[in-house]
Amino acid sequence: METASREEIELFLRGQYRLWNEGKFEDMLALFRKIAPAKLTIEYVGLPPQDGWQALDEMCEAYGGKTQAEVQELLINGNEAAVHVLNLRDKSTGIAPSPSIEFYRFDKGNLEIRYFYRANHPV
Repeated sequence: METASREEIELFLRGQYRLWNEGKFEDMLALFRKIAPAKLTIEYVGLPPQDGWQALDEMCEAYGGKTQAEVQELLINGNEAAVHVLNLRDKSTGIAPSPSIEFYRFDKGNLEIRYFYRANHPV
């Protein structure tokens, strides 16, 4: 598989956030499998990289249906992208919206994601 084009990267990124917000997690995972058939790695900065499939499952379980992702800015350069997201929690949780900066690197069927979140405790 060749590295994704700018258009493919943008379609993937916008699609994953839309599907997340709609609660269509199986469709979102299918989108990930299409863009990253070789390997998916997710790193919460400050922690070791994880198997991306397991991390996505855990993310859907913990936050699916409880958090909406509002894209503030999406930048794509070559095979990399940076996204500034405002994570909006269900009002019943009492948790204020929080920002994240998300970095994506697409390379011949591999996808590496790094999530920067405001730390609640020292790592």
